[in-house]
Order: sequence, then structure tokens, then C-alpha cells
Amino acid sequence: MSRDESADGQPHVPWALRKGVSTAITLGALVAAAVVVLAVWLTRGGEPAPAYPSGLQAVTPVPGAQVPHQSPIGARLEPGWKLTLVINGTTVPASELDAGTIQLGEHFFSPGDGKVIEKLRTGRSCARLVATPTIDIEAADFTYEWCFTTF
Repeated sequence: MSRDESADGQPHVPWALRKGVSTAITLGALVAAAVVVLAVWLTRGGEPAPAYPSGLQAVTPVPGAQVPHQSPIGARLEPGWKLTLVINGTTVPASELDAGTIQLGEHFFSPGDGKVIEKLRTGRSCARLVATPTIDIEAADFTYEWCFTTF
């Protein structure tokens, strides 16, 4: 018996050259590559950042968020803007916006006892802000609306 023969006298064929092995390895590699591509595609970042109009930096809560019914609602604007905030159809008086942060462009309303809105209703709530320029009178007012869920 030579080195190139098996015990039964048949010629010895390396396992990688046996019929179907290379096809199975190739198909397995293709399936693994497809799984990797699919995983990367499914996890490539989260939700895209909302497109805010010029002058608006962020809103709270973010659109589509789920928040407690006493959560603050508002926006952070670039300097030089005045805000009017409407929550579920109720206009929030400027005197009820949280003091101390307005100079930084942060305009928030926190529901509470004795305020125009004591607590947000459970379920879908929507807010609308109208921003008016206070410095650059050439800039146009803008409106931004968003909704969130309260519990």
C-alpha cells in the first residue's frame, strides 16, 4: 500500500478536494458574509436626528418620546429668538416659562399646580412653538410642531 492509497486500495483524496466540500465551504462563506452585511445594515445608527429649522437647536421631549405627565416641554433656541409655546392647544404664558434659562435660549414649561396646564393628559400630546427673532429683524418667524406620548 502506497502513501497515496487508503486501506481499501482506493486512491487517497484530500478532504478539501472531495466532491461537494468546496461548494459547501463557498456557500457557507457567502451566507456568513450576508449575515454580517445584514447585521451592519440593521444596526447602523439609530433614528436620524430630527431636521430642525434654522434657529432651533432642540426640543424636549424629543418627537415620539414617552415621558411622565409632569415632564418639562420646551425648546432650546439660538440666541436672539423669542418663543411662544402651545401645548395641546393651550398657549403657555411667558411668565410660566422656567426663569433663569431663557437668557441661554432655553424655554421650558413644567406642568404644575396653579399653572395653565397642571399635568399633561395621558396618551398623545403635541406641542407647537412659534419663534420670533428679537435681534435680526430680517429673519422670518418659524413654527415647529412635534408630538410625544405621556403616561
